[in-house]
Amino acid sequence: MLIKTEGFVIKNRKYSENDSLLAIFTRKAGKINAIAKGARKPKSNLLAGIQPFCYSDFVLYKGRNLYTVSQCEPKQIFYTIREDLNRLAYGSYVLELTETVTTEGQTNNRLFNLLGKTLHILAKEDIEINTVIRAFELKFLVYSGYRPSLNSCVSCGSKEIANIRFSFKEGGIICPQCVQTDPFAVKISDVTIKLADYLLHKDIMEIQKLKIHDSLNNQLKKLIKKYIMTHINKYEFKSLEIVDKL
Repeated sequence: MLIKTEGFVIKNRKYSENDSLLAIFTRKAGKINAIAKGARKPKSNLLAGIQPFCYSDFVLYKGRNLYTVSQCEPKQIFYTIREDLNRLAYGSYVLELTETVTTEGQTNNRLFNLLGKTLHILAKEDIEINTVIRAFELKFLVYSGYRPSLNSCVSCGSKEIANIRFSFKEGGIICPQCVQTDPFAVKISDVTIKLADYLLHKDIMEIQKLKIHDSLNNQLKKLIKKYIMTHINKYEFKSLEIVDKL
């Protein structure tokens, strides 16, 4: 069976001397694994469109266990992301997050579109990368089914946000009256919560130049990182280790 779909290349690994094994996040079939035969040959006509970050049109043949790439036409290769270490590290983190929650046969158009917008922004020069990544992380959580409660107490529904704490286990803010539901909930400022809520609801294309103070960004970064690791059950991100060293 042949499938025609657009998709982002998440991974490209050596499969044999001449072949590559791709992980592709597709519009029509979710994440798939596909063999690109002969793609490691220098003159392969598939080479340009199967590198990580590439956004390409694919014609795929579905076999018993794997897809095979029959045709590939690159639409956007995002070369500037790969040529800069900082952009490469953050871009790789975005791909790694996406791969973690996507599965074969389950489409996610909102996450697909978010990934495209984020890579488009990361390929540009004059942007605030920290702002873009925080916004991506928050929207990623929502589109993956792990929306944090930022406007009301996750336990009682109170909208009072003074002296609140944040519960990773319960999935959002907890008011002072409900703090006993999670003794490990951490203190968090209302400014941090308001920023998170703003980034969550604002289109990522509109906040790409918004500057966040370093201390505020670090607070939000630590909060989101622990929340992601708690809810998607993944505790190590190779790309994040590189990001943290930059």
